[in-house]
Amino acid sequence: MTNSEAVLRRRDARVHPPEREDPEARYTGPGAGADVEWVPVAELDLSHSPRSAGENGEHIRVLAESQADLPPIVVQRGTNRVVDGVHRVRAARLRGEPAVRARWFDGDDASAFVLAVRLNVRHGLPLSLADRKAAGTRILCEQEDWSNRAIASAVGLSPKTIAALREALGRPGGRARIGRDGRVRPVSTAAGRERAKEMLLREPASSLRAVSAVAGVSTGTVRDVRDQLARESRAVIPAQRRAAPAPGAEPPRERSAPSAQAAPPGHGSPPGHHAPPGQQGGLDRSTALLRSLRTDPSLRFNQSGRLLLSILAVAAIDPQAQDGLVLDLPDHCLDFVAELAQASVQAWQGLAVRVSQRRSAPPARKQPTVNRKP
Repeated sequence: MTNSEAVLRRRDARVHPPEREDPEARYTGPGAGADVEWVPVAELDLSHSPRSAGENGEHIRVLAESQADLPPIVVQRGTNRVVDGVHRVRAARLRGEPAVRARWFDGDDASAFVLAVRLNVRHGLPLSLADRKAAGTRILCEQEDWSNRAIASAVGLSPKTIAALREALGRPGGRARIGRDGRVRPVSTAAGRERAKEMLLREPASSLRAVSAVAGVSTGTVRDVRDQLARESRAVIPAQRRAAPAPGAEPPRERSAPSAQAAPPGHGSPPGHHAPPGQQGGLDRSTALLRSLRTDPSLRFNQSGRLLLSILAVAAIDPQAQDGLVLDLPDHCLDFVAELAQASVQAWQGLAVRVSQRRSAPPARKQPTVNRKP
């Protein structure tokens, strides 16, 4: 998870999440009448309508001549701005009524405008296409982190139209956007797929949900990345899959892992097996070395080697994953984790010294001990 995504998840949104709850139901649903109050008409502010052409006189006369009670309007608390129901207020004035029934809305101006557009799109006199596009443009400027689908749902336009408006405004937004359900998702899954791939390479037994939470992508994307890695693995080492080592026989040295980025002798992967062109492209040296060791039969086919690979996978955490872990860490755990991490640094330094000593030892002492399966 990137820093920007973490910040989006922790900050207080400037408006209510797009559709985490049904915003219209609070003001138009059957159970919304309990909080209705009478508000004097003279105290209402009618100057913030989303209709660029103003009120429709014919519609006002039809409402005024109707014998039915007018539905309650929606008013922003603190400003008395009419969020929904300007035509009903005008009709009440024509009737000579001193007050109208109203429900209060608690929120800022940006939230009030979004609610006004939602309610006017879904009932009463519909907004014109020009008004809906103007509303979409304003929401794009005020709520740049909303997804195209979330804005389209609010203003009654298609996501493609909102995407065109976004491009015309030159406001691409950040790397993550808030969807209709209020959840934050990355605009492009390329970076998330790469993070999921790196995590699956380090910890193949990780669950889809665990990888999804760290990488910031859906579980379906993680499953697709895992299947892709499985296909690549079958393509890289078909000979090893066709001819498994016989019981009691040491795995052949000549089929060891691919060399990692032209490492110098004695400092890289075992020689011999070479990966297809471009397979290691884009990987840093640590990731390439770890992948090489994972495909080395002399490590994979004994318990000690598998333990070492698991430890190395945990230690090879990428900076982006580190950022996510640090941001999600509770405050009361910071001191303990910092102390344990420092102890791990010292332990790894000691291991590096011992490995270097082993590497400089006479060849007779370098013979590995292979724990063969019974």
